[in-house]
Amino acid sequence: MLLTVIKGAQAVLLVAGYPLIIYFLITHGAAWLGAALVFGLIMWKIRHRDNWLWWLTGLLALMLLATLLFGINAIPKLSPLLIHIGLFYIFSQSLKSKPLIEQFARLDFPELPPEIEVYCRQLTILWSGFFAMNIAGCLWLAFWGNNTLWVLYNGLIVYFLIAALMLGEYIWRRIRFPDLDIPPLSQTIQNIVKNGHKIWGHKSHEGQ
Repeated sequence: MLLTVIKGAQAVLLVAGYPLIIYFLITHGAAWLGAALVFGLIMWKIRHRDNWLWWLTGLLALMLLATLLFGINAIPKLSPLLIHIGLFYIFSQSLKSKPLIEQFARLDFPELPPEIEVYCRQLTILWSGFFAMNIAGCLWLAFWGNNTLWVLYNGLIVYFLIAALMLGEYIWRRIRFPDLDIPPLSQTIQNIVKNGHKIWGHKSHEGQ
């Protein structure tokens, strides 16, 4: 349990801190290093896919084209795109079977009423749309946004938006289902931290 929490904390710190790392590299004339890190991360992620060499070749061609059109600084600024594409894929693909939100809801309610299952599907669609909008926003910020706006959004604003969406949904859930015995938000977060890795780990394995 402790090891899982430590690994989770490390992952959170890495995700929260990488915009500052990229910003530092860009503003200190080392954007090429940030680009190399992004390329290396993608290469590591797709290394087990079929025809990975073709994927790698296509990716390199796209990165070179983007560099010619928008400059080397744009490449490391595409790094948030990897996270949002991954999350969009996980949420949207889960709609084909058991929606991801339903899987998390069953951490609190092993037996879900049918109307809650429908609500979980709708909520999974909402989160998929949120990450789709972030994909579009990340592309715009990488190619046309300035460095300060890019690091402000990816290092701070996006987390406020996620927190606002989570809190807003929690409040709306209590309004929509007044008779449902909803556990405190802190308990839900504890359940996700404690058992959520089983769901995320399974989904990550499916994505490889």
